Amino acid sequence: MSDVELAIVENLKRLRKGHGVLSVDLDGRITQDFRQLFSATADSGDELRARLVAYLEDLVLPLPEQLTTVVRVALNLPPVVDRQRKLEQRKEHLAEQFCCDTRTIVRRIDEAFDLMAHNAVRDHGMIVALGARDQGWYVDVFDAVLRLDQPAPEAIERSTIVVTARNLDRIVTSTDVPRHPEDRGTNRGLSRELMFGGLLEDSAQSSPTHFRTAITLPRTLGKDSRHTYCLISRIPEGQPMAPHYVCVPDRACRHFTLLVRFHSERVPARVWKLDGVPYRTIDERIPTSDLLVPDRAAEVSAQFRDLKPNHGYGIQWSDE
Repeated sequence: MSDVELAIVENLKRLRKGHGVLSVDLDGRITQDFRQLFSATADSGDELRARLVAYLEDLVLPLPEQLTTVVRVALNLPPVVDRQRKLEQRKEHLAEQFCCDTRTIVRRIDEAFDLMAHNAVRDHGMIVALGARDQGWYVDVFDAVLRLDQPAPEAIERSTIVVTARNLDRIVTSTDVPRHPEDRGTNRGLSRELMFGGLLEDSAQSSPTHFRTAITLPRTLGKDSRHTYCLISRIPEGQPMAPHYVCVPDRACRHFTLLVRFHSERVPARVWKLDGVPYRTIDERIPTSDLLVPDRAAEVSAQFRDLKPNHGYGIQWSDE
C-alpha cells in the first residue's frame, strides 16, 4: 500500500470515531493532505462536511453491497445516519445485522477502508495524470447511442462533466471521423446539433478528419459543479462510415457506455468490444476475444470505467 493510501486509511479511521462525519469536531479530524484530495483545504463546518460526504460517496460507489452498508454505518453516512449512537454502538448494530461478532465487523470495516483508499488513489491519480485540473473539467459519465438504422449514421452523445477550475463558461470537444477503408474521398463531413445543455458556439473542421466543437455553457459553473449536455453528431448521407465507434479520451473519463443499433437487414458478421486497446491498432480491424452478439433488435452494448489516454474504448465490426 502506498504512502497516500496509508494516509487515507488513517483519516478514515479517525472519521469513524464518535458520531462519524456528523461529529462537531470534523475540522480537526482530517489532515490537510486528505482535504486536498477533494479540494477542501480552505473549507470548514457544513461546507467541509458536504464536500467530504460527496467525496466519500464516490469512494463507496464501487464497493460490494455488504461493504457499502458497513462503511455507511461506520462513518454515519446517509441514508443510515444515527445521531445518537457512537462507534461502538454502531459496530454492535452491524454485528447483529450480519450475525457475527464485533471483531469481524472491525475487519470488514478495515477491508472496506483499504478498498476505498485504493479507489481514491486510482481516480485522483487518473485525473491529475490527464491534466484535467489544468483543462478545467473532466468527464464523469459519457453515454453514446450510435444509430446505423437511419439513412445516415447518427450518434446521440450525452456527457456529464465535473468542473475542476474556479469558474467555467465554455468547453471545447473534439471528434475524429476516420475514413472507411473503401472510401477514396479527401474530406469527411460531420454535422453537430446541441440537443440541450448550452449553446453551440461553433463547430469547425481542423483537418480532413478532425472536428472541433465549442459550447457556451448556460451559466458560469463553479468548482466541483456537475453539468450535463447532449450532442447529436451526423455523418452526411452517402458518406461511408468506418466500421467502429471508439472513444480515445484526451482528458479524464470515468464511465463510458455505448450502444450500437445496426440496421436489421445489415447486421455485420462479427462484432467485438475494444477495451483499452492502443489507438493505433484500431484501423487494423483485428477482432478481440470479446465478441458481442446483436440481439433481436440488432443492438449491442458495452460499458467501460476509468478510461486511459491514448487507448481506444468502443465497439468494432466486420462483414467478413
